Amino acid sequence: MKRVVLFCVCAFAAMSANASFTVATYADPSIDHADEMFIWDEVASTLSGSWNKDGMVVKTPGLIGGGEVVNAKMQFDVVDLTPIIAGELYIMGAGRVRFYTDDLNNPFMTITYSGGVFETHSALGGSTLIGNDVKFAGQNVPNGLTDEQFSFSLTNETDKGDKTSYTSSFTSSAAPEPGAMIAMGAGIAALIAKRRKR
Repeated sequence: MKRVVLFCVCAFAAMSANASFTVATYADPSIDHADEMFIWDEVASTLSGSWNKDGMVVKTPGLIGGGEVVNAKMQFDVVDLTPIIAGELYIMGAGRVRFYTDDLNNPFMTITYSGGVFETHSALGGSTLIGNDVKFAGQNVPNGLTDEQFSFSLTNETDKGDKTSYTSSFTSSAAPEPGAMIAMGAGIAALIAKRRKR
């Protein structure tokens, strides 16, 4: 029986060690091109974003309780851009993204990152921005997350002189901390052992 329990723990830990899951995601909530979400300022070399209208549904399968937040809002703080290939590829400075309902200062999820990449015309045809050294925080964000990641897919590019606007969709993922997964595996194995004794 001990061998069975040990095998279950090891197998569960091995399977789960690299398993990532979706934390939160949203589909493009804009109705038309006028509903801009991101602004790339080519002169100031900055990128900013926000959504403060109704219509955004943030699905939150990775938060405690799961579900979705209807009529969510989003604030992507202004970040500096350093060109690698001017007009095409930029390194983003450190920044923060907040998802909230009524109060920007009381977000249900905050994402911080130390930098990232902004690609204005990706291989998929749109533009993308991806964060590096990402951390999720919030009341219902699980503890012990690793390998946190997020990306915005920017579409509906609209030229506004020195600025370009976009709408967007969003996804984010993370992996559970290996120690937490081993503990969970041990718990499952203990339940199996307890049932076998009966």
